[in-house]
Amino acid sequence: MGLPSTEAPFQGGKLRATGRLPLGPGASTPLSRLGTLTSQLEMQAPRSCVSRRQAPPPAAFRRLSARFPPDLGAFVSAGGDSLKAVIVAVAVNGFITVMKFIGWFLTWSPSLLAEAIHSTADVGNQFLLWIGIKQSAKAADEEHPYGWGSARYLWNLKSAMGIFFLGCGVTVAHGLHHAYVHFGSSLKHVEEPAKTVAGMDTATIGIVILVIAVVLEGYSWWVAFQEVAEAKGDMTWADFAAKGDDPTGVGVLLEDTAALAGVFLALAGVGLSKALHSPVPDIVATILIGGLLGWVAIFLAKANGRLLIGAAVPQEQLDAIRAALEEDEMVQRVEDIKTQVLGQGRIRIKCEVDFYEKLLASRIRESLRDDVARLEKGEDRMKVLVDVVGRSVRVAADEIQRLDAKVRAAVPTAAHVDLELISEDAHADDDD
Repeated sequence: MGLPSTEAPFQGGKLRATGRLPLGPGASTPLSRLGTLTSQLEMQAPRSCVSRRQAPPPAAFRRLSARFPPDLGAFVSAGGDSLKAVIVAVAVNGFITVMKFIGWFLTWSPSLLAEAIHSTADVGNQFLLWIGIKQSAKAADEEHPYGWGSARYLWNLKSAMGIFFLGCGVTVAHGLHHAYVHFGSSLKHVEEPAKTVAGMDTATIGIVILVIAVVLEGYSWWVAFQEVAEAKGDMTWADFAAKGDDPTGVGVLLEDTAALAGVFLALAGVGLSKALHSPVPDIVATILIGGLLGWVAIFLAKANGRLLIGAAVPQEQLDAIRAALEEDEMVQRVEDIKTQVLGQGRIRIKCEVDFYEKLLASRIRESLRDDVARLEKGEDRMKVLVDVVGRSVRVAADEIQRLDAKVRAAVPTAAHVDLELISEDAHADDDD
């Protein structure tokens, strides 16, 4: 005969405990062994908030962009400094795009057109980043109990695709077309416009526009650089770009870096073509700009794809989680730790812990004396046993709750912590 699942109230939520309890001859006592008991603490929030208890905003946590609070309900907080960098980049690139197209219309420079396409792609892609930031700030709901944090990575990936196909593809194709026309194609050259506009040489006009673009792109780059430098904390630039949980800021910085490099390439192409009276430098600069955009797109796609498919936290945080559990007097061993980045500054932790049963039993020793007295008075044995098991489960739940708080204190970005209580018998059954 077995006992049904027991549900006991627990600090505003519910403790769901399931297990099998041997009641036949030779069964171990409830104090020494409660059979194979698997306990999972589930804090069930009200219906209006289906997700589990949220972690408090971190006060000072400099690892892996933990400086961002995990509250998905606050758009500004969730956007963090990436939002500021995105807005500045959109405004600057929008103005630069118009200037570059005007410059290309006056000069017909292929590298200037490549830069105009580049800036157009930047505006569109950064708008996609803004959509991702806004959507990731949505509160958790029934269909998305862990929140919308990964939406940021999805839109970042779409942005990377736009950079690759529009920025890289169109730019390289345009450069190769001009190379084909210049080096002996049967196609006729398109008639070039007048060499002067309002008394000014058109090549000079193009150079002036590119110089202005350098200043504006430099400002946008500096804003993005400052925000990412602050967000990365003590992490190296390489680690933050490859392992960080917010590729949005890194993406804006890379795009601005590529934009600056592209402007300098375009300046070199236009200037050398004017000095050498040859379109070849301009064509080469165009193709190089396209290749640069391709590299940026591949890097960003890889960084966001890693997070979209459920990347684990860096080893530093994993070690902090394990240390917080293993140093506790109640924990005998820790197994099967799994982590997942849910969004910017939000992670999920799942692990199995085995308690020292004698220490756990000592927590209910006094109450067992009352249970023995109840049995001596002739009270129903099954009712007493159910009370013993329920009390034992609640004591185990208290310990799990305490460990939950301990893990969150060690890793403030932990938005969801799932601790499962295991026993040696459970592992023995698995081995069989």
